[in-house]
Amino acid sequence: MARPLVYYAVSIFMGCFTFLILINSPILGAVIAASFLAVMYLTIDKKFYYLILCFFITSAINYYSYFNINLPNAQKVKVRISDKSNYFCYAKSNNKKIILEGNIFELTEGRNVWITGNFKKMPVYERGIVGTYIVNDYKICDEDLISKVESFRKDLYQKFSKVLGKEKTALVMAVCFGDSGFIEKTQKEDFKKLGISHVISVSGLHMSIVYKALEIIIGYKIALLFSFLYMIFTGGQSSTIRAFIMIFILKISSKVYKKYDSLSSVSLAAIILLLFRPFYILDIGFMLSFLCVLGIILFNKKIKKVLYKLPKALNESFSLSISSQIFSLPYAIFTLKTFSFGFLFSNLLLLPFYTVVVVLGNIGLILSGVQELFNLINYGLYTILTIIEFIQKILGVILPEIIYFSYIESLVVFGLYLCYLGIKSGYEQFKYLPLCVIFVFAYQNYKVFPEISYISVNNNDIVLIQYRSDTIAVTTGNINVKDLKVPVKVDSVFRGYKGDSTMNLSSKAIIRLISHGNKLEAQVCFLEKSNIKSNLEAFNNRGSEFTAYKSIIKLKKDETYTPKGTIINKHIILGNKVLKF
Repeated sequence: MARPLVYYAVSIFMGCFTFLILINSPILGAVIAASFLAVMYLTIDKKFYYLILCFFITSAINYYSYFNINLPNAQKVKVRISDKSNYFCYAKSNNKKIILEGNIFELTEGRNVWITGNFKKMPVYERGIVGTYIVNDYKICDEDLISKVESFRKDLYQKFSKVLGKEKTALVMAVCFGDSGFIEKTQKEDFKKLGISHVISVSGLHMSIVYKALEIIIGYKIALLFSFLYMIFTGGQSSTIRAFIMIFILKISSKVYKKYDSLSSVSLAAIILLLFRPFYILDIGFMLSFLCVLGIILFNKKIKKVLYKLPKALNESFSLSISSQIFSLPYAIFTLKTFSFGFLFSNLLLLPFYTVVVVLGNIGLILSGVQELFNLINYGLYTILTIIEFIQKILGVILPEIIYFSYIESLVVFGLYLCYLGIKSGYEQFKYLPLCVIFVFAYQNYKVFPEISYISVNNNDIVLIQYRSDTIAVTTGNINVKDLKVPVKVDSVFRGYKGDSTMNLSSKAIIRLISHGNKLEAQVCFLEKSNIKSNLEAFNNRGSEFTAYKSIIKLKKDETYTPKGTIINKHIILGNKVLKF
């Protein structure tokens, strides 16, 4: 059978995905597994089918084993701090991610630490987090190679900032080395509006630029070695690992006189990544990286032929940009719920300049110990970054604002795209499905199940409550409806909320809101008896309550960056369960 690696990659992905669904809905998971295996059984050779089955089962077991971990309580556990900010601290234990809480204020990124405390198994599947460890005490270990690399990265930031300033240095660290921790929120929003957010995270594009420059100077063997080290230095993101594997296979295949196949190469990269990091099936960076490459492989040459009248440079740029978006754009709209009209124009104008930044930044990395040459590189970077800032300001004025989609709208866009592909493939029955859009849009604001969302505007928390045809917003600050970048009609806004009160959410549940300064904490209290009516218009007095609760669930808000006024987390109440999105 042609391209067996493609089938193996799909089987591994479906094995992980099926087990994820099984955890939340055993019946649906069983249906998906049976459907996939039935399709494989009916469409491929029977001997080959058993290999597919083995990959499917192995990946499901691998996904289960990753999240099935229990760290010992009240015993020393060695972890490495992988990500640290003022709001959160992530660590890795045996290559599995955990959240650290408690006594963690003096911990620094990259260091090995012996910790003692209590572990709670609380998996966050979309982030690969297996649980939370409450730290009572810790002891920082001596520096090793990885912690020295992290210290070197911080020193590099200080060296760049002396010449470039903090704002430009933040861009260099993000664009060249994948460290976006120095980027301000306003900068991230500007990048999102222009549709070039991928620039500030080291991706396959960056890896390709670095490798090509190295190959020209020192040959492919040493270039592969340095590219591998660059992949490690920039944090080993899914997109850079994928790009390195594909480059490695491309170069090795020509040396052993084998024909290079792009689809098989990208499939092998997916297999390797999902075997070691099965949680990547929900990682947006992983999905966008592979969908971009898949679009380029399948459609780049076809688009080039269509645009043959354009000059070669424009043809290649347009073809690459358009083909990379064919699969990734619908997925991005579905997951991120935003769309930038100016992405094509911005990429066409700005990517050549950012390519120069990647090259100069990495030369600066190599020459950071030679002050005179390092300063010379910095002057070049300063000039290019000044030009970039000028272009971005102009684009920011002339390009339209970002469009924000609701969950339903993003689902409709994704569904329409699938309909288009179906009609394009000759399935005429798909042409009737878009009629459902009228019904969906008519009832998109009607919520069958209660939904509670966290939003942040100017450091003030907002809790958005939606049930049936009612939508209200509760905020600790003085926020206007126009500050909310959500495509729903808000019926009323409770501003300047203080204290601890409840609101009748449904006949079976009450929502409790507790203010902590400008922060809001939401809890769902499930009742012993269904004896109340839904009322999102008024708060209850906590002192007069006598209702017995069956269970209370605290709705957690992720301390992660999202554009101002957009939803950080959404919680949907189904019966006595709360699903977090």
